[in-house]
Amino acid sequence: MLNSKQILDNRDEIIALLRGTKRQGVENVLSYLDKSGFYEAPSSIDGHHSWRGGLAEHCLGVCRIALENGHGLPLDSLIVTAVLHDICKASKLYYDEKGDIQHRNTYIRGHGYRSVWLLDHLGLELTSDERLVIRWHMGGPNVKKDELQELCRAKSTELWRVIHQADILDASGG
Repeated sequence: MLNSKQILDNRDEIIALLRGTKRQGVENVLSYLDKSGFYEAPSSIDGHHSWRGGLAEHCLGVCRIALENGHGLPLDSLIVTAVLHDICKASKLYYDEKGDIQHRNTYIRGHGYRSVWLLDHLGLELTSDERLVIRWHMGGPNVKKDELQELCRAKSTELWRVIHQADILDASGG
């Protein structure tokens, strides 16, 4: 569990990173992050970063690893995909009045897909590669036959490789 200062420090760093991308729609995303509880939410119920503030901490960890290993890739793409790959978890995982982690039901399959859907609705400018990377950052463990071609396109990009590996590395250390 992170203390209040650590949560605020993570919030400040995420805001600076995302504003630095100068992307259209970034202010809508930042507003959503505040309203959704993103900075306080856990990343999972009983898996990696399953503590208060774990979601933002994980996304920053993925970003730091990606920035270290994404030589030659656009910085804004690394930042957007790393920081926002799990954005949908903020509205899905939350703490109740007793301090217990709760899980809201959603009706869109897959958290990568839900994150892309949410970013589209918030008006964030994304490239087609960034959409693919966020959608398939987990590597497609439950891919359906009609999604294989899209998954292969995602995996053919260097951006996907960097974000996928950063996600695995940060999750295994958390």
